[in-house]
Order: sequence, then C-alpha cells, then structure tokens
Amino acid sequence: MRKLFTIAALLCLGAVFAQETGTIAGKLLDKESNNQPLPFANVVVQGTSKGSSTDFDGLFEITDIPAGTYTIEFSFTGYQTVEIPNVVVEADKVAVVDATMGATAAALEEVVIKVITSREREEALLIEQKNAVEIKQAIGAQELARKGVSDAEAAVTKITGVTKQQGEKNVFVRGLGDRYNSTSLNGLPLPSDNPTYKNITLDLFSSDIIKTIGVSKVFSSRLYGDVAGANIDIESKEIVGKEEFKVSISTGINTETVGEDNFLVADGANGFGTGLDKDFPLTDLTQYNFENSLDPDAQSSQFNSSIAISGGKKFDIGENRLSVFLVGGFDNSYQFKDGFSKQINATGGFSRNLDVQQYEYNVSQKLMGNFKYSFGNGNYLALNTIYIHDNTQSVSDYFGQQDSVSDDAERPTFIRRQQTNNNNVFINQLLGYFNINDKLTLDFGGSYSNAQSDEPDRRQNTFLRIDGEFRTTTGSAGLNHRFFSQLDEDDIAGKAIITYDLNTSDSDDTQKINNIELGVNYRNTERQFDFIQYSTNFNSQILVDRNNIDALFNQQSIDDGTFSLVTDRGRADNPNALTPFFYSADRTIISPFGSTTLSLVDNLTVSLGLRLDNVEQTVDYDTELISSVSNPPSGPTGVIEENYILPSMSLKYNFSENSILRLAGSKTYTLPQFIEVAPFLYEDVNFSRFGNPLLQASDDYNVDLKYEWYPKSGEIIAITGFFKYIDFPINTIEVNSAGNDISFVNTPEATAFGAELEIRKDIFNNDIGEDANGNNKLTAGLNISYLNTNQTLEDVDTDELTVRYTNDEDELSGASDLLINADITYNINRPKYDLLSSLVFNYFSDRIFTIGVAGRENIVETGIPTLDFINKLKLGEHFGISLSAKNLLNPDFKLTQDTTAGETIDLTTYKKGVNISAGISYEF
Repeated sequence: MRKLFTIAALLCLGAVFAQETGTIAGKLLDKESNNQPLPFANVVVQGTSKGSSTDFDGLFEITDIPAGTYTIEFSFTGYQTVEIPNVVVEADKVAVVDATMGATAAALEEVVIKVITSREREEALLIEQKNAVEIKQAIGAQELARKGVSDAEAAVTKITGVTKQQGEKNVFVRGLGDRYNSTSLNGLPLPSDNPTYKNITLDLFSSDIIKTIGVSKVFSSRLYGDVAGANIDIESKEIVGKEEFKVSISTGINTETVGEDNFLVADGANGFGTGLDKDFPLTDLTQYNFENSLDPDAQSSQFNSSIAISGGKKFDIGENRLSVFLVGGFDNSYQFKDGFSKQINATGGFSRNLDVQQYEYNVSQKLMGNFKYSFGNGNYLALNTIYIHDNTQSVSDYFGQQDSVSDDAERPTFIRRQQTNNNNVFINQLLGYFNINDKLTLDFGGSYSNAQSDEPDRRQNTFLRIDGEFRTTTGSAGLNHRFFSQLDEDDIAGKAIITYDLNTSDSDDTQKINNIELGVNYRNTERQFDFIQYSTNFNSQILVDRNNIDALFNQQSIDDGTFSLVTDRGRADNPNALTPFFYSADRTIISPFGSTTLSLVDNLTVSLGLRLDNVEQTVDYDTELISSVSNPPSGPTGVIEENYILPSMSLKYNFSENSILRLAGSKTYTLPQFIEVAPFLYEDVNFSRFGNPLLQASDDYNVDLKYEWYPKSGEIIAITGFFKYIDFPINTIEVNSAGNDISFVNTPEATAFGAELEIRKDIFNNDIGEDANGNNKLTAGLNISYLNTNQTLEDVDTDELTVRYTNDEDELSGASDLLINADITYNINRPKYDLLSSLVFNYFSDRIFTIGVAGRENIVETGIPTLDFINKLKLGEHFGISLSAKNLLNPDFKLTQDTTAGETIDLTTYKKGVNISAGISYEF
C-alpha cells in the first residue's frame, strides 16, 4: 500500500511542471491501540507553514515542500509529541515517514481531555468494515452516545435489519428471533440469564461498558454454527488515554408513570432489588410460613435515575504496559401501563376481556474490570470480569371477563399477579494474542460464566365479584398460588486460533490478505432449573377484601380449615409433596475449524472456511406433566447427538478502493433450546407454555450479496440482497388443548429473502473561525430493510402434538416486511463548548405475534413509529450536560386479530409514555 501511495504521489507531481519541491508522506500509528492507524493527528514541517493531518487510515501527505532537510513534528491531544529529524526532501521525489505515537502522563496533566480510540469512532468502524473480507457491521461508543443509546439491545436495533418485538426479551434479525441468533462477549459465548431464552438479555449491557457491538449476519468458520440470523458480539470497553475518571448522574420521568399516585410495588424486594429470599420456604404444607405480604405496597413518586462511575490508568512497566479500567453503575426505572387484554374465537366472541393496569419497577447494578498487559509487538494478555444484577418487580391487576374462571358475565374476575425476576450474571474471561514470529500469530481465550435467574415468590390471586363483593374461587387450586423457581447455569468456553501469513517478504502489496487459519472451540453448558408451586385449595367461596388479602391468607385460615395448601405432587399427607420439580440440561460442543483467505488477483479476495461442530445435548426432566427419570419414564429424554459439517465462503471484489462487491454463502443449524425441549408448564394470566422433548434441530442455508460504496471517509452507501432456506424450522405455536397452551413444533420448511439499504452521509462539515478552530457539522443516516418470509404450515409426524393450522402457509412470526431507521445529527464544535443534537427515528411494519390455529387468524403486532430527541453539551474539558426525550410520538402498542368476518379486533393496547431525562457528567 505504501508503494502504491508513493507511486500515485509521484505521478501527480510529474503531471505538473518540474519544480524544486518535493513531498513528505507516510502513516501514523497509535501505540495505545496496538499500533492501529491514528486519525486526526497534526503533522507539521518545522520552520515552514506546511502541514497536514492524518486521515482515517492514519495516512498523510504534504506537498510542495522546497528541497532541503527538515524536522517533522507529529502532535495529538493527550499524546506525546513526536519529532522526526533529518528528513531529506528532494525535488520531484517523495520522502516516506512513518511514526508511532503514545500517550504520556505529562501530556495529560497539561490537557485533561479524553482521547477516543479509533475503534470507538464511526469513521474507524466504517474503515474496518471496508477492509474486511467478510460482510460485517458494527456500532461503536461514539454512535451510541450520538443516538442516545443506553444499552446493547437498543444499540443493535439501530443496525439494518434488526428490530425488537414487544413482549420478547431479545431482538429479531432479518425476521429470525432469539433461537436463531447467538451472543458473545469479546468473541467468547455468553450464557442465558433467563430460562425462557437462548441468549443473554442484551439490555443488561449498558453503553458505558461497551466499546463496540458487531453484528455478523453472515456465518464464518470462527462462529459457532448454531446461528441463522446473526451473531452479536459485544466488545468490552478499555481505557483510552493514559488515565481517566468520569462520574455521570441522570434523572428522569415517564409521562405515563410520573402522575400515578398509587403506584403498586410487590412486598419483599427493596429499591436495590435485593432482600427477597429465593429459597423454597415451606417444610410443611400445614404451616403458612411465607415471609412476604400478598398486599402490595404503594408509592406516589416515580423518578428514574442512574449513576455511573468509570476510570482507569495505564502503567508503564519497562517497555511494556498494564492498563486498568473499572466501571460501576446503578440504574432504576418505573413503567405504568393502562390498557386491556382480550381473547377471541374465530367469529369474534370474547373468552377474555380484561382491563389491565401494570406497575413495573426495574433496577440494576453492574461492575466491570478490564485488565490488559501489552508487551512486545502487539502482544497482550487481558482479563475481563463483569458482574450484573438485574431485578424486575411487577404488579398487574386484571378485571373483567375471564371464561376460564367464570363464564357468568354477572360475576367478573379480578386477578392480581405479583412477580419478581431476579438475575445475577458473573462473567470471567482471559484473552491473549501473541505474534509468535513475522508469519505466525496465536489468538486464544477462555471463559467461565455463571448465570442465576430466580423467580422468588410469584403471587397470583383470583377472585370473583359476586353481588358487589369479592370472593375466592373454587375448583382450581392453582388460581391462588405462590411460585418459586431457581435457575443456575454454568458455561465454560475456550478458543485457540493460529493464523499463518502467506505473504512473502518481497510481496508488492503488503495490504493484501493471504493467510491460513486453524482453530478449535470448546463449550460446555450445564443448567439446573428447580421449581415448586404452592396452590391454595378452597372448598367454598370465601369473602375476601382484595385490598387486605393477608386477612384471609394466613395460618389461622389453615387451622380453621378455610383452605389447604397443595402442590402439583399432592397434599400434606404425600411424603413427596414438597419435592421440587426440575429439568437439568447439559450441552457440549467441540469444534475444529479452518479457513484460508487468498488475494487471487489485484481486486479479488476469497475466503473459504470449514467447521465441524460435534454436538451432544441432553435434557432430563421431572415436571408436573411427564418425567424422563421416573421408573418407568413417562416421557422421552431430549437427546441430540450430531456432527455438523459447516462450509462457508466469502468473496470480495474491489471495483476500486471505495467500491466493493461482496458475496457470501454458508450452512448452519438451529438447536432447540433447553426450555423448548423440557415439558415444564409455565402459567401466565394470558397463556400457558410447555416444552416438546421430541423437537428436532433445523438446517439453515444462507446466501448474501452486498455492494458498498464509500464516497469519502465516514460515508457509505450500501445495498444487500439475502436469501435463507430453513429445513424443519422451529415455531412457537398454540396447540390444540383445552387451555390453548403454547408449545414448540417443527414445520416442514421456510424461506426468507429481502434487501437492505444503508446510507450514511455528511450533509455539510464547515470549519469556522480565523484559525479554523471550530466547525459545524450535519450528518444523516438511513437504513431500510425489506423482508419477505414464507413457511409451509403442516403438522409434522415427528412429535406427539396435534396442530391444526388455519392457513397452509404464512410468514415467520416476528418478521416485519419493512424496517426503517433514520437519524440526523447536528454538531457545533467550539474551543469552549461542544453541542450535539440528534433526532432518531424507527419504524417497523405489522408482524405476526403468534400463528393462527383451529380457524383463528394470526395475532398481529401492529407497526409503530418511534422518535427520540437527544442533546449533549460539553462545556470546556470537564463538564457535560445531557437532555433527552425518547418515544416522543408515544404511539399505542397493539396486538390485533381478524375474525372470519374480516373484522379486526384489538386484543391488547397500551402506551409506553415519553421518557424525559436530564444528566450531568464530570471528567477529572
């Protein structure tokens, strides 16, 4: 690349007339980011008025320098100034000068300012995307701040083809939901924090611990093969300059919540989400030994708040360096939803018509430590450790018609459900990278993670209003219950990758990629999930005060024979009545893989990969439905033993340096997840869900074609076409049962194809002031995704569930035909202040929530637009102010369903409210 740069410069000079001047050109590297290019640095020829700055690739060029000998000075805020003496400039020739810069404590004491590493910048990530052979996209810390993104989940929804479905914890990529995606941290897999999901909840990762998030929608041999949508890789944040310390505090309100004077909070857990005992409380069903009240607390002040503290330092140890970066934070938020929940039959008759008021409080704490020891030429060892605690407390009141309780319209139903989900995630990673020699590198790492997800003391009470008074229900003890569950999951993973550079020392272009890569992955995941439900059996309808439920549910009522406690194993006289149900799961994946990347001709690069995933997965269970461990077993063990051979190919053709065509193809697979296999019955007010031990894995085939054009640094116009074929896809479906339960089944086949458009453009970027020491910049971004999905709906004979689909074929659930993300940002940069204002817009079109069965049509989530307004003001070098208003349009969130007569019925509707927040920060 340097030789091409030199030749181009010489040709340009030769095109002019001969003169007694020359050129200085070269590349500047950043010691603080393992010798990556350092953009925006100043380059000055001392003793002259000549100078320049490095571009996004770290390159610079200074022309028309009179022949002579000079000293070249490189400077960058927060970095040690570098001087290169005795640079000889000859007429009509180019002097090539390369240099490396690093930060120093002295420099930072003079100018206390945060220096952002190149990989956090939007422009640098675009350069990385342009230079990569594979198709990839990423969002960095700079873009997260500009768009007011608070966590990893919100971040990835700004990327083309990625969206979030209401009621689901994680994202959909190109219409494919949680089971089709995978999540990793620094290239190593992460465990799930929730028994319902495959992937860890992305909103647990707040933006202040994120350096970048990469979304790989194209499979490569480095990835585990259990992915058809995308792998989402979070890169944890590191210290940037020599040392830093920052404190941020914010507070805010939700417009739907702040005025609620009687906001209900479940008794037990405190404001930090702690204090609720997760252990199963009863040793005797004749003793009412529950610690927490059935009557929720009330409060009248709901202010969201957060505080984050981060800081670190780099220590020079001889020629080597130790970097330490620590982050701690606290967040809480309130949400009130006032709406309704309905269920209809095919003709539109109601079997449920409930008014709903839901009160939700979420609180989380996080701690992260990043320790990195750099030595030699780009070698390092890094230890990352993250602890995340997330607690959600909700109280939901339902009132109205619920036929499963009473089909008498004169006897409406009241249901109160109090639920706490408490999650703890502990992640430990050791990462390393060694340059063994000029040709050979080793990339390795290992991780141990533990996830604990508890649902301690879920309380649900169901009463009937009869003649103006509330009474308990009879006939089903589970209508009044307390539920306890514990999930403990250990995840061990490792990787080792050796790369051999095939370029020769006399290669005419060192920028060409020619290498062979060999590696191996190992992952073992063990999950233990235990649960028990204590139900209340009334022999008659007893008068109850719904505002003082504890007056009835107590030890005195047991002693008087008013009710008895039972479990799904039996009554107090059953010796096994208090034995918890469970499912236990074990999955081991061993994966050798290899790839080669070859620059075949000047403009063509091809990467070919092959991966072998040896998968062994076993799920044993003993639940209220069936058991795989009873003697004899009443249900089959969920076992998968497969060897998956997974080829992948990426082709990159450069029409020019900034005009690129890419083609990719691969085969992957989709495993049924633990909870999808375990026949554990989870009961909600609106549904019940159980697993299917006969569920089978899917095979996935993927093709992508993408064209990218980079008009100038920081800008891109790209269009992508893609196609996916899924053999035996897994669906969430409503099965034929008395309660219309939800389970998981295979369908014969599915396809997905579509197109994505991405545009990022600087509308203007004007320097101002006599010394050009300020600028005004307006930037716009737009990405649009069109998706067409189709699947054959037939009841396959590989399981024992009977499903009668309403339609013969349909779209995939969760897939929107149209996704739009747009943003416009105005930045005013001055020596004494920096103001950034952004409008961020998102829209998704209607999408299937659940597929229609038994003559009923699909339940559809209606498309909605959202609009956020973000403002950030930096005053001087230390002080920052932020003000944001999110969800400004405050649309109705709706689920709808059509009747056989063509009428559209709203099943669920509520508003989320506008979130308004203000914050301050100080950098020391």
